[in-house]
Amino acid sequence: MGKFSVKKDFCLALIILVIGVIIGICIIKLSGNSSTSSIQMLRFNEIVNHNAGVALTILIIGSLTLGVGGLVILFINGISMGIVMGILSFKQIVFILFPYALFELLSFIFIAMAGIEISRNIKKFWKERKLIVLVNEWFYIRFLVTITLTLLAIAGLIEVYI
Repeated sequence: MGKFSVKKDFCLALIILVIGVIIGICIIKLSGNSSTSSIQMLRFNEIVNHNAGVALTILIIGSLTLGVGGLVILFINGISMGIVMGILSFKQIVFILFPYALFELLSFIFIAMAGIEISRNIKKFWKERKLIVLVNEWFYIRFLVTITLTLLAIAGLIEVYI
């Protein structure tokens, strides 16, 4: 794992997410459906548990599919966010959605990066047949998982209390 791969992985995940958001917005705008549903109030633990489940799914599937599966889930989350953005007014996006979505989506990007790195380690292990290869980037992966969980907690607090 070098600086280049970190930047490349981050940019790739961000681009996939942004494309998903744009497609989600286009789906709503082209369908002409602008009805808003009522905002459901969830408890902090429900939000964090759900988002942690999504993050774990991104990590596991990404790890087992050379990162592709995690990026697909990230893309689908982008579409979902775009659909929500297509329904809300600009003011609602800025003051309601953006404050927590920024942390939530960044956490999903970081966990997708961890899945890509784990996948690289598994691929290298199969090539070299050395167990040490699986744990070479363990600090980096732990760092990404820690950042992910921290961002998810912040997103949950913002979503519930602000």
